[in-house]
Amino acid sequence: MDERLLQAQVIVFDIGNVLLRFQPEKACLLLPEEIRADVQHAMFDSDGGLSHWAEFDLGIIPNEEIAKDIALSSGHPGCEGQVLSLLEEFPKTMEIMPLAHLIGDLKKMGKRIYALTNYPEPSITRTVERFPFFGEMDGMVVSSREKMAKPDPRFFRLLLDRYHINPRDALFIDDRPENVHAAEELGIKGWLYTGC
Repeated sequence: MDERLLQAQVIVFDIGNVLLRFQPEKACLLLPEEIRADVQHAMFDSDGGLSHWAEFDLGIIPNEEIAKDIALSSGHPGCEGQVLSLLEEFPKTMEIMPLAHLIGDLKKMGKRIYALTNYPEPSITRTVERFPFFGEMDGMVVSSREKMAKPDPRFFRLLLDRYHINPRDALFIDDRPENVHAAEELGIKGWLYTGC
């Protein structure tokens, strides 16, 4: 087990590509082949602003509205129902990563375990239901429920305040450098996770 996990009293995990492998191209296999590439491009790529997926994560705009916009952007205006279905069903395509297998052992050591994640509804609910290790966590802060997301410092502070976490006691594990940096700016130890 990695020494960083042993040293921390509080461990905060991102979910996508830290505990569960999320691959947009695999999720998009849930779409019909004739619209797949166009919808994937419209959903995940951005022209300098938020991608549509990031809008899903924030939960500020109704999912139906975002799905309609994706359908229009993709050139397939009739596919918003399929986009909404993808949003609900993509957890079926996710696979457990190695760190998730350690949560039980970390709890037995007395560690406090949390998740801080950019994740849309209703798929976060389906994900938690599908993977039992979430039941071993002490808490979770989800972007679509809080209407804010990483790397916003307010999102990290919400986690710290809600669960009475001293940042010096915590290790934050994420696959995106900007999120790890944001945690470190608040005095939390960071681990940029690459899947190993």
